[in-house]
Amino acid sequence: MPPRPAPMPQYSWNITGHQGANYKLGLFHGDKTHHVVLHCNDRVVQIDFEVRESKTYSVFLDQELCEVSIDHTGGNHYDYSCRINHEAKTPLNQLRKSHRDSQSRMERTRIVVAGCVVLLVFALLLGTSLG
Repeated sequence: MPPRPAPMPQYSWNITGHQGANYKLGLFHGDKTHHVVLHCNDRVVQIDFEVRESKTYSVFLDQELCEVSIDHTGGNHYDYSCRINHEAKTPLNQLRKSHRDSQSRMERTRIVVAGCVVLLVFALLLGTSLG
């Protein structure tokens, strides 16, 4: 019986998009050819040939910038990861930042107003006790 070829590295990640849709992002990386196929919900989204070094692929899923990375760790060894990039300047990330900044300004305003109220109450109490 001839030797069976080693299985091709296959990885998949389940991602919930910003709108709540579910995505299954998958990666195939050939042991011998080193060809890469990136697919989402069983549809091919990227093909790359002879990937032997570290590389990152970007895919938008429901306005989320998703990055799939291949990290060449030496020899014929690779690590694979997937993350949503919240730092990149995408429309959704800029909207999130604007919302966070707005909440931060609102919180500072509440603190200033509360401080003014405390000072006013203290001044009124001090004025009535002296008079």
